Parts: sequence; C-alpha cells; structure tokens
Amino acid sequence: MLIIAEDRATYPPKGQIPNLETDEEACAAIGKRIERLLPDGYQGEVLARLVTWSASSLSNQSFPSWADAITAATTYAREEFAGGTDQRRRDKALDGGDLARLGTAVASTGRTDDPQIALRDKSRRWANCGLAAFQIREQLHIRGGEPVRQSAQTYGAGQGAALRQALLALPANAQTVRLFDCQFPQVHNFMIEVHHDGSRYLAQGYQGTYFAHWWLGLDDSYSGTPGADILALRERYGLGRPISAPDYTSLLDGLAAVISGGWPQAAVQWRTLPFNPDRQEVEGIGQRAASPTCLVEVFELRKPDVARAALGGGDASLSELATRGLSTD
Repeated sequence: MLIIAEDRATYPPKGQIPNLETDEEACAAIGKRIERLLPDGYQGEVLARLVTWSASSLSNQSFPSWADAITAATTYAREEFAGGTDQRRRDKALDGGDLARLGTAVASTGRTDDPQIALRDKSRRWANCGLAAFQIREQLHIRGGEPVRQSAQTYGAGQGAALRQALLALPANAQTVRLFDCQFPQVHNFMIEVHHDGSRYLAQGYQGTYFAHWWLGLDDSYSGTPGADILALRERYGLGRPISAPDYTSLLDGLAAVISGGWPQAAVQWRTLPFNPDRQEVEGIGQRAASPTCLVEVFELRKPDVARAALGGGDASLSELATRGLSTD
C-alpha cells in the first residue's frame, strides 16, 4: 500500500492512496496533481513505481508528502538504470524467499522471466489511466521535441460544435506538430497527432484490453482474441496510418454525440468509436452516472524533427516512434 500523510483529508484516516491500477478516477486526479513534480527523464518510471506501491498488498510505503514519495520513487528508477538489466534492486520491505523474488520482478520494467508480471508492468506503463498518452508525450519531450502545453478545455453537453472545432485545428506552422491529449475522465484517454499538412494519427492504449503497441500494429498484446469490430476500427484509425478525412469527420461526429446526452446515449455511440466496442465495456459505460465530458489538452511540439531524428528517423508517426522508443520487452 501507499500512504501519503498530507493526503489524509482526501483519503482518511491516514492518507492511504487507492489502488491506482484499478481506480481510474483517483489515478487521473493524482496524476494531474503530481505531474509537475515528476523528474525529467524518469516520469513514466516514477509513475509506474507509485502505481506499484499503491497496488501492493505485500509492502507498506509511507511518506509525509507526495514530494517525498516521488523522491523515493525516483531513487528506485535511477538505481534500476544504473544497475543495468542483469540485477535489479528490490523493495526493502520484502526480504527473503519468494516475496523478495516477487518484489524484484514487480520492481522491474518488464525484464523478468515471468510473462504475467511482464504483462502487468507493461499494462501499467501503456494502458492504465492515460499513461499511454503520457508516455508518448514524455518520450517526445525526452528526445528534444519540446512539447509546450497551449490550453486545456473541458467540453460537455451543448458544446459538440466547439469540440469539433478544437480538434480540427492545425499546428501553428509547418515546422511544428500539434498533440491533442483527449480524456473522457474515468473512461478513456487517447492522443491525436496533427501535422500541418492535415495528416492525423490516433495513438492509445485501452485499460485491460490492449496496449498502444497493439493499436499501432507493433505486437499482438491484445487481451484475449480481438473481435472483428475492433480489428476493423484499428484498420481505419490505427496501425500507425494517417486517418482519412472521412474517417476523421466520423470520429468528430462520434465524439460530439458522446457529450450531447447521458451515458446511456454515449454507450450507443461508443460502439462506433475507435476505442473499445466490446459489449461488456459498452454496457458498463451505459450504466455510468453523471454526464459525459471530454477534456482536451493541447500541446505544440516545437521541435518534432529533433525528436524524430533522436528516435531513429523514418516516415512513421511521432507517436509510433515514441512508442517504439520506450522498451517494454
């Protein structure tokens, strides 16, 4: 478990943080609050460590503040990189026998002989609480792309036209790239990469279903067997290909429709959107309370060519290059 004393008012009585693997609302809220505290170059690793601590029933990590927790998580991340791939340091709270071996595996970034633990860690980094979009953006930052946050706007009922207009915007000039980080709070997070020539790419992971790698066609990390509907949507909107103009119009129509009514109406529309049309997922969405909203954060990538070169170059989208650039094997 993870305890943050300064958060005792939010999570009484002691500040025990919810399991961030399963509580998407808490993960999204906490991620936003601590984003500015995360160290350059280790954002994803530190977030993954905090998620691990919150989900663990084998260790108790307690800190006075989020700043202290992030400092400790950063130390782990740096030691892992400094130690190479043959040895990993383990949680001090786990010593001896099977618990120590489990602690070592969970502390890793996926380099373990246990495929289930590797898959679990990969999920934390790429298909949990919007971390896929976050990882892509941070990888572009680390590689010199200079993403600059331009704005953040939440769209709800009656604002479908405004949402459409926002997502039609092009980068400031031909030398920059625009990133739309789009979030249906507690439901889904995805990224749209936009180039000045109008080329647009969709990158995403979907918690419990697939990773960004699968969506981009880089591996077969789909949970179970993908249905014909999601495969058809990936063919139109994924695989690292630019989205056609008609398909992008359909996407905007669908997003506007989702925020136009309640969740039961949104569930009907969800089947046509390129996210997760699985029947069980759609039924769950239809049972949600309150009203759908979509938060759009706009980032301008000022030096996309620098990031592209640092990620190996080529004609692939920057989202795909960034996904390839952070190893999860």
